[in-house]
Amino acid sequence: MVEARNLKKIYNTGGGRIKALDGIDLTIGDGEFLAIMGSSGSGKSTLLHLIAGVDTPTSGSVWIDGVDIHRLKPSELAVLRRRSIGMIYQTYNLVPTLTVEENMILPLMLDRRPIEKEKVDTLLEVLQLKDRRRHLPGQLSGGQQQRTAIGRVLLARPSVLLADEPTGNLDSKNTEEVLALLCQANREFGQTVVLVTYDPKAGGMAKRQICISDGRVAADKALP
Repeated sequence: MVEARNLKKIYNTGGGRIKALDGIDLTIGDGEFLAIMGSSGSGKSTLLHLIAGVDTPTSGSVWIDGVDIHRLKPSELAVLRRRSIGMIYQTYNLVPTLTVEENMILPLMLDRRPIEKEKVDTLLEVLQLKDRRRHLPGQLSGGQQQRTAIGRVLLARPSVLLADEPTGNLDSKNTEEVLALLCQANREFGQTVVLVTYDPKAGGMAKRQICISDGRVAADKALP
């Protein structure tokens, strides 16, 4: 379970103080598929980054599996992020000198966890990357790179999968494939998924949708 409690984030700039988040309270249950919607500058990506532990709140807290993540030491937070938080970015963030398979197993290797070849093979099949397993990222299409990034997260089986505009650089065909894969991860693997998007079609594939406006939750609704 993920909980944000009275979460606030203020940025000090040359022009003054910018209130990105203004007291967010949010609970995300295990196995949920949540879409965070909002216009540019609404605070939706800031919220995701605070949940991911890549940014720190001005006040408030984020709890994942009963742990207040922003009270952890940097080394402890690094371990928790490897094991409990999977982040998918718009820019893929693959290691260019590693193959598809090597990129997927990298978090497990860093965490010294066992690598089960059967699971790797099955996931490559699901991702339609079996014939690309030894290709480098530069030899892949944008959709194939994003599927590799998703596979890297799914193989590590984190408590929550966070996706920040994961289809922003993709064409319509690859967008549909990536969104279908996120739905499959939630439905078949029971993966908790939190998707940040401005696209109503993408947001409509979730089971629950919240809208962020001026750093606050403006709407929270279940989807059929």
